[in-house]
Amino acid sequence: MSEFIFPDGFPSEEKMLDILKKTIEKSWRTDLSIEQIDAWLQNFSGKVFEIPAERRLALWLLCNFTYYNEDEVNHLCGVLYKKLVHQLLIDKSLKTAEDAEQCIQNTIFTSIGKASESGGLLLYHFRQEAHLDLERFVFPTGIADTKCDTIVCIDDVIISGGTASRFFYNYRDKLSEKAVYYITLITTDEAIKKLRDFNITVIYSIKLDDRNKAFSDSSLLFFKFPSLLAYAKRLAEEYGKMIEPKKSLGHGNGQYCFGLYYNIPNNSLPIFWSSNNWTPIFLRKEKYQNAKQAKRKYSYFI
Repeated sequence: MSEFIFPDGFPSEEKMLDILKKTIEKSWRTDLSIEQIDAWLQNFSGKVFEIPAERRLALWLLCNFTYYNEDEVNHLCGVLYKKLVHQLLIDKSLKTAEDAEQCIQNTIFTSIGKASESGGLLLYHFRQEAHLDLERFVFPTGIADTKCDTIVCIDDVIISGGTASRFFYNYRDKLSEKAVYYITLITTDEAIKKLRDFNITVIYSIKLDDRNKAFSDSSLLFFKFPSLLAYAKRLAEEYGKMIEPKKSLGHGNGQYCFGLYYNIPNNSLPIFWSSNNWTPIFLRKEKYQNAKQAKRKYSYFI
């Protein structure tokens, strides 16, 4: 398996670099440069296949990466708000615009997780797109004491549902008499089912399935070139083991190829985002739960 032939029609390195240049300019709209892509490609040093083959496989994965820029995040937040209002109209049998407005005025919105995490940033985008007043938003700790009968929790990505399930488990007694909605940009059936057990309705913009996993049997990434799937998986996994041993293909074996303009989920392939003796193409901003974990970063400012 150390040598293989690329199938007819598979793009050359030059062709993919040209595609990426246009994608960055027209779609991603980020300041990523060809020089940065080349620096990332330098990671692939021939440990799995010949260097030219590794570079082509890596570029194919990058060409199939979905990057949500700021405008797209705003758009998805607008979609979420419209879906939320529609669901409230159904669940509460609302008849008029005035009924809907009154319902919103009896609803509070909060993020999932701590104040400085990505849910808080998404809350800002959501508030802007929904044109809601500041009084409708509270910190997560505030939901236990609210008198509102409807609570909307906002998050950007929920894949396994574990973090959200733990959050709602801690508040299960306080929320038992309230209608709770969990709205998120990106989710999976697994997460939806877990939250349904807490009697929580999940509203989403995008739902991922096995087709979105890079190396699943139904992967969309290798629909045209199925013979390359095993080779690309080996490449990502072998280098992934070197840089992120506990999640070589992403947290929970995610195998995803997507990110948002402000961060990359750790469910995506680590070869995109890890900075552990690796030059990432999209740097992931890791969470530090305490001062001890963050201490090594302080030296940068000395």
